[in-house]
Amino acid sequence: MTRGLLRSGLLAALIALLAACSSAPVTDAPGIRQQIIETALGQLGRPYRYGGRDPSGFDCSGLVQYAYSEAGVIAPRDTKSQRDAGRRIDFDRAQPGDLLFYRFERSGGLHVGLYLGDGRMIHAPASGKTVSLVAVEAPVWKKRYLETIRLLR
Repeated sequence: MTRGLLRSGLLAALIALLAACSSAPVTDAPGIRQQIIETALGQLGRPYRYGGRDPSGFDCSGLVQYAYSEAGVIAPRDTKSQRDAGRRIDFDRAQPGDLLFYRFERSGGLHVGLYLGDGRMIHAPASGKTVSLVAVEAPVWKKRYLETIRLLR
C-alpha cells in the first residue's frame, strides 16, 4: 500500500471515530447537571433572538447548547439534532438538565427547554420575550409535550 493511501485510510478512520464520539451521550460526572442548570438560570431575562446562542440573545436550542457548553459538554445546535443525540426517557425519570421537547401546531417546529426539577423548565420562548421559567404542568405545555431526552448518561 502506498504511503498516501495509508495516510488517507488512517485519516478517514480517525474522522469516523471522532464523528461517532461527537453524538454519543457524555457521562454524567458529578456536578455537570448542576453547572448546566446554574448557567441556564444565569440567563434568565436575556432576550429571545432567532439563531441566538450567547448571552446577547438565545433561541430555545441555543440556550441548551450554551448551558451544556459552559459545563464542558458538546451539545448539537438545533432542536432536531438535540432530540436525536440523546435517549428518550419517561418524564417521571427526568432529572435537572434533561431536555423537554414540545411541538406547536402553528409553527410546526420543535421547541426545547431544560428541565430544572420540581416541575419547572427554563427556556427561550419566542420573539419579543425573554429566557424564563415555566411550570411544565401548565396546560399550554402539557398539551404540546412530545418527550424527554437525556443527553447525559
